Amino acid sequence: MSLQTSVSLPLPRRPLPDSCHFELLDVSALQDPSSGRIVHLYSMVARCLSCEVVFNAREGEGFVSTSAARLLRCPTGCGEQSLKGAALRQWRAVGVCGT
Repeated sequence: MSLQTSVSLPLPRRPLPDSCHFELLDVSALQDPSSGRIVHLYSMVARCLSCEVVFNAREGEGFVSTSAARLLRCPTGCGEQSLKGAALRQWRAVGVCGT
């Protein structure tokens, strides 16, 4: 008689659809100068387009990095949006000369 029970493994999670959208106001990142690839994302300042709150997001406090994207979450809990690396590499501050 076997007393072992089977352990069910969690199913792979599919990314949830974006439930919110944000305007990026500032991005602080270390980028590879030759490719533009983001080596490390320090922080993002964003405005939630649902509730209009402006916040500073850091890893684990406002955004989470995954292998495919960064998941940005509104601190008020109204939603989240996944941001791919290409979108962050192409980000430029609006109204700044020379960009």
